[in-house]
Amino acid sequence: MKTFYRIPMLVFMLLTQVTMLMAQGNKPENVPTSVYGTYQGEATTEITNDKGTTKGAKKQLKIEISKGENGYTVLTLKDFSVGQYSFDNIPFKNCLLMSKGNKWQIYVPSNLYGSFTTKDKVYTLLLEGIIYEDKSFVHKDGSLDLNFSIIYKNTKIEHLFKGKKENGTTGIHKLTQQSDKQTMYDLQGRQVEKPRKGIYIVNGKKIVY
Repeated sequence: MKTFYRIPMLVFMLLTQVTMLMAQGNKPENVPTSVYGTYQGEATTEITNDKGTTKGAKKQLKIEISKGENGYTVLTLKDFSVGQYSFDNIPFKNCLLMSKGNKWQIYVPSNLYGSFTTKDKVYTLLLEGIIYEDKSFVHKDGSLDLNFSIIYKNTKIEHLFKGKKENGTTGIHKLTQQSDKQTMYDLQGRQVEKPRKGIYIVNGKKIVY
């Protein structure tokens, strides 16, 4: 009887230790505010469906990196099109940025999956999204490499994006009425509910309040 109880207890302890180690391994790092902002560039595409794989057209893309909840990072495809359908935003939430020397590698613990409404509010599509971490990096020189796929029905569109951070996102700007309604952070990346006079981060830009 003693042996019967000891084995499950040992297994439970081992599973607990493994779970704790995995949780520690996925713990978000502190991401500098200089990473946040909008990146513009070009993506080559490859389309895979029931007929096979073909090269698609090149795309001009805009990708926003912003602070998420609980230390995670949000990576958003802005003004993005899937075939004939256009969307304001397609966000990959809960991304992890892990420091790798002079760059940050982008990990996504779980793939994107959800319904998204088109800009014209006419269609709602069920989309899936994958980020390939081995080719996805934010570089400290302000450039972004992102390898990702968007899947709709039986079609997968893989993108290989290379872009640079928009000019002026590291400069100091005056606060506008639009910025005042958006989430503000101090220079340490902490969200500020009632800002006083000073310099804050709004959408990756330094602004004077």
